[in-house]
Amino acid sequence: MKCHGQEFRKSEVQRWSGKGSISTYSAWLVCAIFSIFSAADASAQDVSQALSFRPRQPDVNVELVTPEQEKDCSFARIKKPDGEGFLVTGPAGQTLRWFVDTNADNKLDRWCYFNNGVEVYREQDTNFDGSVEDYRWLSTEGLRWGVDGNRDGVIDSWKMISAEEVSAEVVRAASAADSQRFDRLLLTNDEIDNLGLGDEKVDQLKQRVRDAREQFEAWAKGQNVVTRESRWSNFGAEKPGVVPAGTDGSKQDIVVYENAVALIDNEGNPKQLMIGTLVQIDKSWKLVDLPKAITDGAVVANGSLFFPASFSSRSTAGAGAGAAEGISKAMERLVGELQTIDEKLVNAKSNERPVLHSSRADILEKLISASVSSEERTTWVQQFADTVGAAIQIGEYPQGVKRLDDFISKLPTVKASSQEMAYVEYRFVTAAHTEKLKEPKADFEKLQQSYIDDLEKFVRKYPEGDDAPDAMLQIALAAEFSGELDAAKQWYGKASSDYGDSSAGRKAAGALKRLNMIGKSFTLVAPRLDVDGGFKSDAYRGVPVVYHCWASWCDGCKVEMRALSQLQDKFAANKLKVVGINLDNNPEYGKAFLKQNSYPWVHVYGKDGLEGELAVGLGILTLPANFVVNAKGEVVKTGVHWTELEQVIESLVK
Repeated sequence: MKCHGQEFRKSEVQRWSGKGSISTYSAWLVCAIFSIFSAADASAQDVSQALSFRPRQPDVNVELVTPEQEKDCSFARIKKPDGEGFLVTGPAGQTLRWFVDTNADNKLDRWCYFNNGVEVYREQDTNFDGSVEDYRWLSTEGLRWGVDGNRDGVIDSWKMISAEEVSAEVVRAASAADSQRFDRLLLTNDEIDNLGLGDEKVDQLKQRVRDAREQFEAWAKGQNVVTRESRWSNFGAEKPGVVPAGTDGSKQDIVVYENAVALIDNEGNPKQLMIGTLVQIDKSWKLVDLPKAITDGAVVANGSLFFPASFSSRSTAGAGAGAAEGISKAMERLVGELQTIDEKLVNAKSNERPVLHSSRADILEKLISASVSSEERTTWVQQFADTVGAAIQIGEYPQGVKRLDDFISKLPTVKASSQEMAYVEYRFVTAAHTEKLKEPKADFEKLQQSYIDDLEKFVRKYPEGDDAPDAMLQIALAAEFSGELDAAKQWYGKASSDYGDSSAGRKAAGALKRLNMIGKSFTLVAPRLDVDGGFKSDAYRGVPVVYHCWASWCDGCKVEMRALSQLQDKFAANKLKVVGINLDNNPEYGKAFLKQNSYPWVHVYGKDGLEGELAVGLGILTLPANFVVNAKGEVVKTGVHWTELEQVIESLVK
């Protein structure tokens, strides 16, 4: 493009902006930077282009206007106390955008975004070197202040962040198994040293932070409370407390939260994630612990550092309290003993917790033996498996795996059903795998293969178990990811034929269909996401098409969308088309994402996300996912990674 007699190529725009992303700040903005004092009249195009710029960081709600409303917006070059720049106002006169030069060097260095006339987000080039390093959430969007030290667009550290926002960041990190995102929430060794704590507490803090950093990725991949669909909804904790100077040799007061919890919405199903201890460092709150998934009915006794306490995912005093109604006096006594142990766990020291967990398991075994009905027995059997498994997961019961194994051998003596046996053994397999992953020199590849072997043994032993189809699905998916497509097809086929009425069975049937699509006609009929109406794949017969499955929560999808945008430009002469298949549970999430990000190809919507008919029918188990279709409408490749797309399309259009 040309700007006041100078021609700027895209590469020059990208190099100048320091953003690494042409789509973030377009060539128009570079022209504005080099000609901030030009006398060019504002136009509808200026308004449209100014409003096309989006915050580089996700999770920002800024005010958007429709294309029809843009004609009532205004664009002007003005001076304000913080500098001279470009102001965009909406139909009601409210400020929408303010792009400003704060140091009078004729280059924009601050980009401000508004919602309802209030500034809610700001990006700033604070050292005026042409690249943004500060990202700030403001007003109704919170108080986060992120710093991008290496200017790659990814926040490296938090200069300011609230405890509530830390809990939300933990959920996002767990959802994506993003260890880097989690790392920047943890206390650093320098911060711990500067707290002025006693030597013993310093060592304890550093060990817990080190364990959290080293174990997070394995934990995130192994837990099942936070999923890709999970959304942070709130922060739960008692009021923060002051640990006064002089406590355990400390030299100054520190402010902490203990046993903080992130409340999560899993597609309308509320869940909880124990965040643990948070320490205030200047204007930020920093994390100490590895998160702990709180499953329904489990009591998680957190090894608190300053004010020991415990947390239950139920409001009752103990996980078994609700089961005490209508049971025998003997069982009431046992439930009382269970509650006594729960109370002891509240203030127990870390070296006391394994003994208490063992005692708790002893009482649960007595409750199982005292059960007068199969329903009661099932309740306590599942309670045993869940709570011992939870204690293993949070590292408070070193002998927990052996205890679960011993418990399995005892189940026949209480006439446990096959379903009860399967329930416990499936959780034993998971717990044992989780424990092995914690080993310092764990060989993850070997452990993964061992885990798959154990799942296969479980399926053979308990083909009628409620968890069997899920185990098969895990085995098949692991085989597919390893490139063992024949084995994957075999397991998908078995899961779909043997458990066709189950959710996992239906997903397996779709996955098998997907693996067998090569050379077959691709058919898609779905409602549009971006506009009213519907879409039929027949409309694109005669041209190559990439069908891209995505969701607004999927970071990998966003990377692929940027790559697809570039590929569409490169292969424009070959009439390459892209169709987005949005699999958000709520279509409004996808619509909001598209309003903030320009990906102007057709987007359709699959109701109910990954659990819905469209996703299940196409065999979409994980995101992102791509289908490449030739001009005849035949599938040439599925499961293609974005790094392979260019090569696949090149071979297709030759």
